Amino acid sequence: MTARNKAYIYLILALTSWGSLYVASKYVLETVPSFMLLFIRYFIALLILIAVYRKYPKAVIEKGDYKYILLIGFVGYFLAIGFQLLGTHYCNASMASLITSMNPAMIILLAIPILHEKINLHKGFAVGITLIGTVVIIGNLGSGNTVIGVVFSFISMAAWSLTSVVVRLACQKYDSITVTIYSMFVGLIFALPAAMIEWKLTAFTIAEISPSVVIWIIYIGIVCTAGGLLFWNKALELADAATCSLFYPIQPLTSAILGVLFLNEVLSLNFIVGSALIIGGIFYAVVADRKAEKKRI
Repeated sequence: MTARNKAYIYLILALTSWGSLYVASKYVLETVPSFMLLFIRYFIALLILIAVYRKYPKAVIEKGDYKYILLIGFVGYFLAIGFQLLGTHYCNASMASLITSMNPAMIILLAIPILHEKINLHKGFAVGITLIGTVVIIGNLGSGNTVIGVVFSFISMAAWSLTSVVVRLACQKYDSITVTIYSMFVGLIFALPAAMIEWKLTAFTIAEISPSVVIWIIYIGIVCTAGGLLFWNKALELADAATCSLFYPIQPLTSAILGVLFLNEVLSLNFIVGSALIIGGIFYAVVADRKAEKKRI
């Protein structure tokens, strides 16, 4: 299996796991505050990743590269994901998803000056198709939005796009699991004081957590956090950021499917048309990439 094909598999695994996060967090955030959940999911994920890391050769981060780890950990794993939870809280899911769907375009724009990646016409066309498909799935934005919620969601989107580009840069020198563990530890450190402040402000108590919520928290920590972030970083290790960004609409697509299956949401015509556009856009990009690769050979 080629590195490019492996990257495609990692991308599908990462984006489907993140898509399931919307359903899982819907249950958990009714009880657990946002930054408290962020801290707990990182704590669980780190335990899993460190256990896996023991089987790998240990990589030492050079002193000059710690700036990348700090940036990924603070901007991506703390700010981006923390603001994503806040944005979802202060505006409806449709608006939050719509802003998140801008990630592919933002990643491509940042990859050009930072990674010096060249974006061909095929990738630009594919991004356009998948973005349209995402907007079609989301449909009407409806009410329930606030200015602060939209601002939080936009900051989250921009921060995560920048993080993805820097991860690609770091993974050209270090393996993905090393970058993930170090960066997640930075995110954990920043999430702790935020979680403690939020705990005091919300008067949250451990007794409020039911067994079912505990199961969802464990799922979020292992599948959505340890698995999702590792698979995403692994994909960025094997493929350019522009290619990885093409798969991002799989996340809202997965969220919509799981919403139908577990939240009794209705399968609309928007969903069917949007899904076809997303799948078509990704398929077009993959085929175009393979043809270009054969020409180079």
